[in-house]
Amino acid sequence: MGSIPKAVWLGFALGLAQAVSVETPLGLAQGQVEQGALAFYGLPYAEAGRFQAPRPITVWPEGVGRERMACPQTPGTTARLGGYIPPQREDCLVLNLFLPLKPPPPEGFPVMIYLHGGGFTSGSAAEPIYAGHRLAQEGVVVVSVNYRLGPLGFLALPALAEENPKAVGNYGLLDLVEALRFVQGYIRYFGGNPQNVTLFGESAGGMLVCTLLATPEAQGLFHRAILQSGGCHQVRPLEKDFPFGERWARSLGCSPTDLACLRSLPLSRLFPSQEPQAPPDITSSTLSFPTSPFKPHLGALLPESPAKALAQGKARGIPLLAGANLEELTFPGLAWLLGPGTWEEFRGRLAAQGIPPKEREALTKAYQGRFPDPRRAWGEVQTDLQLLCPSLKAARLQAPFAPTYAYLFTFRVPGWEGLGAFHGLELAPLFGNLGEMPFLPLFLSAEAREKAEALGKRMRRYWVGFAREGEPRGWPRWPTYGEGYLLQLDEPPGLLPDPYGERCGALEALGLL
Repeated sequence: MGSIPKAVWLGFALGLAQAVSVETPLGLAQGQVEQGALAFYGLPYAEAGRFQAPRPITVWPEGVGRERMACPQTPGTTARLGGYIPPQREDCLVLNLFLPLKPPPPEGFPVMIYLHGGGFTSGSAAEPIYAGHRLAQEGVVVVSVNYRLGPLGFLALPALAEENPKAVGNYGLLDLVEALRFVQGYIRYFGGNPQNVTLFGESAGGMLVCTLLATPEAQGLFHRAILQSGGCHQVRPLEKDFPFGERWARSLGCSPTDLACLRSLPLSRLFPSQEPQAPPDITSSTLSFPTSPFKPHLGALLPESPAKALAQGKARGIPLLAGANLEELTFPGLAWLLGPGTWEEFRGRLAAQGIPPKEREALTKAYQGRFPDPRRAWGEVQTDLQLLCPSLKAARLQAPFAPTYAYLFTFRVPGWEGLGAFHGLELAPLFGNLGEMPFLPLFLSAEAREKAEALGKRMRRYWVGFAREGEPRGWPRWPTYGEGYLLQLDEPPGLLPDPYGERCGALEALGLL
């Protein structure tokens, strides 16, 4: 199966070994036993110059496997809430592995590749909240991947288009294609099965999962997909972002045609603020994300929108599990602080997100009919518009072509119910890293920990079952999306009638999904 002898696996299981070197054609990878799994950090999968397509790695330097790192970025929500972001370097195209402490079956363990969120501008595969030890204990190889962020990952600039029309605006997306190729070529040396690969991601990572479902170069590189609070809608026409790219270059003192100037600038110029200085501004982030130019772009690499590709059956045969959290951006207990005080301000915020006047007015009327208070309505419309409805629409599009399952995560942390089932909360029980920031304060009580642990055990069983067989086995039975029900992820769990028509029908009719 690979280069890890069964005797070595037995040594792990008996606690006789705490470190191991795995031999691959690229060189030795040095891992360590920790938290019930075998972990490797910072394994290079590709290399790339600034604003250039990634190239496959051909040889590893000595000693790889124990360095956590992040790609250059501006501080995101996790960092501003106290989450740890590893040291940043531009040479950051690495992945982390988490392996079970037992010999692999003859065909190898199922592989689960995780794509982190962060709005395409922040985050890291090595954030402690994403550590895959608990999932690996269920009998899968977990892979978490760094990809380039912000301008280094998604800059659209005419001069870059002339240089490489396939890579321009999609350097981060190409990174992930290269990571998928790396897994196909080398995961067997770590006990994984390259013929059973599940791609999963949350937020921007979930959006990238759907984007890769529609990327021709990624076809055949993974076999199942899990989309958590993402969707298929956050891609942009390349030409639409050229003016921003030119303004961005000029703001740094470079002519938009002088690529040598842009490539010679120090990182401190590209990312001026490296340390989080204040708590996250949730309202500002919500308003700016829909119009951010740092996203995957339509073009030679991604010829059509992911939603259109799924509707045409371009991802036929790839089972999909998709869902979202009930109150992604609602924060019920903070609505009085975060929401607009008047319906006029409500309309103004929609305008700031680029929603045209006709659709803006219809949307306001639709939510006025459901919520008398604009402060409450704001969080609901943002939850529906940006995350919940796009995630469920992905399931609707894929359901005719492959087994498809959908969920709604409704768990509220005991003692913190006012935060609701907020964006990213499902990651705490799923990965089980309740003691890591920014989740730590939420799970200090015994009740909160016990309920989250019980829910996490259930979620890992479903997720791993889906990765293993293409069906999320567990109790209660998870119906396919076509049966008209979502699984309610809560403690206790249950089934919910599909809310798409009620919550998303108006958005669909207005062409906003």
